[in-house]
Order: sequence, then structure tokens, then C-alpha cells
Amino acid sequence: MDGGSETDTQPPDVFVSYSRTDEAAARRIITFLENEGLRVWWDGMLGAGEVYIRTTEQALEQASAVLVLWSARSADSNWVRDEAQSGRETDRLVPVSIDGTQPPLGFRQFQSVDLSDWDGDPQAPQIRNVRDSIARRIERPVQPVEPLDMAPMPLLDAAPSTRQSGRIVWGALAIAVALVVGVLGWAWLAPGDGEEASSIAILPFDNLSEDPDQDYFSSGLAEEMRQVLSQNGALQVAAQTSSIEAAGAGLGAEAMAQALGVHYLLDGSVRRDGETVRVTVQLIDGTTGFDVWSETYERSLDDIFGVQSDIASRIADALQLQMASGEGEAGRIGGTDNPAAYDAFLKGQSLYDLALDEDTDRAAMRQFELAIEADPDYGAAWASLARVQTLIANSYPTDRPLSEAYGEAIVSANKAVEVAPRLARSHAALGFVLLNGRLDAAAAEGHFREAYRLGSGDADILLSYATFAARIGDFDEAREAIERARKLDPLNAVVRRSEALIHYAAGDYGAAVEAARAALEINPEMSVAHRIIGDVAYLEGDYNAALKAYEAEPSGLSRLPGIALVAAKQGNRARAVEALAELRREYGSNSLYQQAQVAAQSGNSAEALSELEGAFAANDSGLVLMRNDPMFAPIKEDARFTALLQRMGFSAPD
Repeated sequence: MDGGSETDTQPPDVFVSYSRTDEAAARRIITFLENEGLRVWWDGMLGAGEVYIRTTEQALEQASAVLVLWSARSADSNWVRDEAQSGRETDRLVPVSIDGTQPPLGFRQFQSVDLSDWDGDPQAPQIRNVRDSIARRIERPVQPVEPLDMAPMPLLDAAPSTRQSGRIVWGALAIAVALVVGVLGWAWLAPGDGEEASSIAILPFDNLSEDPDQDYFSSGLAEEMRQVLSQNGALQVAAQTSSIEAAGAGLGAEAMAQALGVHYLLDGSVRRDGETVRVTVQLIDGTTGFDVWSETYERSLDDIFGVQSDIASRIADALQLQMASGEGEAGRIGGTDNPAAYDAFLKGQSLYDLALDEDTDRAAMRQFELAIEADPDYGAAWASLARVQTLIANSYPTDRPLSEAYGEAIVSANKAVEVAPRLARSHAALGFVLLNGRLDAAAAEGHFREAYRLGSGDADILLSYATFAARIGDFDEAREAIERARKLDPLNAVVRRSEALIHYAAGDYGAAVEAARAALEINPEMSVAHRIIGDVAYLEGDYNAALKAYEAEPSGLSRLPGIALVAAKQGNRARAVEALAELRREYGSNSLYQQAQVAAQSGNSAEALSELEGAFAANDSGLVLMRNDPMFAPIKEDARFTALLQRMGFSAPD
């Protein structure tokens, strides 16, 4: 059946709503209507690459009539009821019964045409009645066209339900992603009957509001659902970064689930109109591509937390999981029941995730402050405020003493722990600022471990803990945590780079290079990954390979010391001096740690130790790498080196 180019470019005359199981009957009716010259829209017209929810809602809004095919199955469909309600509210509803079933309650006041005994005759009175009801709602003359075959058409081959996101498509990009995944051999994690059967990815929710500035709300709601669900210890929840990457790659439902190593996908859309929010969600079985269930919620903004709770409960029921007491309730652990605070928090998260520049980071900080002003006990907002305060202190030097800036971040993180002691991100935020801001590993350790205990289902928490465990030399713990993070976030280059750094610190250079290359496969612009490859080649004496890797490194803070190291080994003193001078000129005291590396490798022990002392005085967070950095092997037995480690709460290296 051909909808025709005119149908593709002009608003439809009629939108057909039906249950998938009734497709054969629906196709016969659609063929009749098209033969009558009507422009028909039905979901079988969706092309590859179209976003299902957005395209369907647009067609539903534009159609002059909404033809609803009631049956025993469609009467139980939330999708069909929702589409019928849209037609009812705008006086466009044309109801028919295709098997004699009465419409559900709420729709019986509208006379429906009984087509249960229609034999396909285009002149039958009942089908002419349907045609005339539609034609009365159209502002143009309708003329029949050359009739198509009216014989019943076969059902489509078994395929993923059309009630799926338009992200679930195939194309050249999908093939390219599949090739990358296959070559790397790390993302095809086919769901099975084991723990993957209780695993899910939350795909980015589409913003169907007319205002694109509302994107923060739809994406933020998806992330909040991810946080709520990750609190269920029986459920594995794919991380945000990988879920977004997979959703944007044009993969089909089954391929997307395989790439993320999950059994289920949750997709949805959000339409916000003032203080009213309409949320549509669908749970998809990633092993078959079919819907498990779908639901539409239209609530006031005040009740958005109830929507989150209901979705979490429905997912738990569908997956036959036991929910802990209070799990999924409005506000979640460390959350809020204040809509203004929640809205400001989502805006702050969106700005923080942009990672553009100082302006967006400071704007994010202001939104978190507004969230806290609206709800002083909003633990997640306090934790996020501490995180962005630490980032700003690290990234944007000012005349303000670093100790003062870090002090504010510590106050915020302590407040997060005070108001939300069961929120993993509260402890992670405090651990991070104590380690990187105060250079106090001993004080940070308890909070990192508590974050790990509370947030073992959160990839970000796992990554944070794995990194810390490697810093203190607990490599078994680090490897276990990073492996779990990788499983939840398989498409995230940062996870693979962190894995490379962990292996490098542990002295497993082969694994370090493999992970660094995997990170570059995902993101060729990833900083530090080339440096890791260069460091391994340097330590193994392959200076030509090291130089090649260093020269490919985009970060000057990583590239320049590497070039200086290799140039010195190759006897090119002029280039070594030039690279070191550029490092000092471009990065000043922020590069004291890197200068110490070069000095230690050049045999200048006194200079290296002096620069490390200077880095400590300047609160250089690079010092947290010092305990396991092989570049300091020449001075690790020096009493001044071990004394500095002890001042930062680290044990002496093995």
C-alpha cells in the first residue's frame, strides 16, 4: 500500500488508531479510505530514521479526523485510548468496532459503526457511513481514485512493534557502529537468563514541547528515572553516557540492547505545558523488540514525583523484581518534593553536562544554589553543587586562594552527607573534594568506600571508587569496580581511559595500552589516552613509538612533558628544553607535577622533590597520582618522597 508523496508532505485527512494484533483488518479499512481519495496516516507509514513518538503525535494533531478501530485488544491498549481521547477532546473522533466489542468506558457516549461483518464491499452501507463521517470533517473535496486490490492483506512479518522509538532504526550509521562494536569485542553483551535478564537502559526522553529550551526537563527526567531504578540492587541500569550514545547511533532495539548489555529498554517522551506535564513511556524487550507495556501520564508538575514512582513500580512488576520499602517514592534518596527545586536542579544538571566553559559551569552552580534555596534539604543538589564548585576551583584560576574555594566545596559536600547520608553521590562528592581539594586521602577514603557501598549500581560511583582504589594501591578492588562500571557504561570512552590509568598504575602495561586504544576507538579526540600509550612505550624503551604517541596527544599538559622526556633520551637537548619551557609558559604552577616527572626521569632528584613540594603548597591535585606513578621510580625510596605521601594520607608504595 502506497501512502503517496502528497500524504508525506500534507497534513493527513484521517489518523488511524488500532491494535497491532488487528493489523489485517486495519489494512483493509485503510486501503478502502485511500481508494476514496483520503490521505491516511497510520504507523505502518513510518520510515527508517523517523522518531516514532514525535512523528505520531504530529500526525495525530494535524489530522482532520481520528478513526479508532475498537476491538477486544485495542480496548485494553493505553496507546489507542490515548489517541481516542485526543480525537474526543477536539471533536474529531470517528469510532468503529471491528469485532463487535463495545468501546471502553468513557467512549460509549459516541455512536460507533459496527464493521464486524464487513466483507470488503466498498459500497456496503456501514463502510460508506465511516467514509462520510470522515469526509464531513475535511475542508476539501474528496474524490475516489483508481481502486487498489481490496483483498485482505497478510500481516507483516514478525518484527519489532511499531510502538517503538524512532531511534530504533537501521542504516549506514548502525552498520558502522556495529562494526566498531564487533572489532572492539567489548560491547556485544547478549542478554541471557542470568543477571542480564534484570537489566535495563533508560533512553533519552524526547522533548515534544514546542519550546526547545525544555530539553533539559525531558533529558533530566530520564536521568532521574535512571537514578531511581539504580537504587534497586536487583536491577542493572545502563549508565547515561552509553544510553545516549546507543540511542543516537540508529541501532535497532535488539542491537541497542546488545550493545548496552541489557535485556530491556525504557523509552519515552515529555510534553510540558506550563504546570502540566504529559509523560509517555514504553518498556521494550530487547531480545525481541516488542513492547512489554506502555503508559501515558498527564499530571501537574507537582505530581511528577508520583509519575516517577509509578513508572519504577511498573518496571519492577514487569521484571518481577522486589522493590525495597520506599524505593521509587517521590523525591528518591536525597531528592525533593518541591517542584521549583526540582526544576532548578534539572537545569543545573543540563548546564553541567554541557561541559562547555566557565560561563556554563557557573550557570550550573547558580541553578544548584536556587534548588537549595527552594529546598535546603535537597541532598542531590548539595552534592552537585559541591561537584561543580570543585570543578570551577580546579579549572578556572582566580586571585582567590584555592584553599578558600575548596573550603566552600567541602562545606557543600558535608551538607549533602548531613541531609542525605544514604545518597551515594553525597559521599562521593565529599570524598572527591577531600582528596583533590585538600589532598587528604585518609579523610577521603571512608567516604569513597561508603559511596561504593551505597551506589554499587551507579556507573559514576563505580568509576569514582575504582579510580580512588587505584590511587591508594588497592588494585584488586579497583579492577573489580572498573569492570562493573564498564559493564554498565560500555560505550563511554572515559570509563575505558580510567581503566587504562588503573592498569598503568598497577604496572600492567599491556592491558593499559589495550584500554587506552579502546577509549580512542570510541572517541578519537579523547585526551590523556595517547599519553598513556606514550608512557608505556617510553618506559619500555621504544622512544620512537613514544614520541609518535605523545605528538598525537591533544592535551598540552600531557603532550609537552612526554616530548621533553623522549627528546632527552634521544639526545635532542634543544627540543627537550623547548618543550619544558613551553610547559612552564603555558601552564605555570599547574604543571609542577609534570615538571617533577621530567626532573626525576632526568636524574635531577633534588629538583624533582622540590617541585613536588611546590605542587603540594599550590594544592596541585595531580599529586594524587604520585604514589603509583612509575615516572617517580628513581626517587620513591627518598625520605622526602615518602614523607610527602604520608602528609597526604597515602601509605608508602610497595
